[in-house]
Amino acid sequence: MESAKLNLRNAYLDPNLICEARHAGPLLWQNDHPAFKGAKGKAREETRKASYREARNEAALYVGKAFIAHQRFQYISLELRHSK
Repeated sequence: MESAKLNLRNAYLDPNLICEARHAGPLLWQNDHPAFKGAKGKAREETRKASYREARNEAALYVGKAFIAHQRFQYISLELRHSK
């Protein structure tokens, strides 16, 4: 590992939490989805959009928290990688 050779710590984002398919999922819900129970027409679309916004905001919050938690980590730049 590059980081072990350079004595640096690693930080990665979980790809399952930030993948577009996960937070865009509500946009692809069928009209018989349980979240739409009792909703019709515009109310159904509003529920779909609200669920999408919530999922997208959760992904953004995760990324923001990860960046704050790892802000003191040193990035492995190309210059640093080739110097040792």
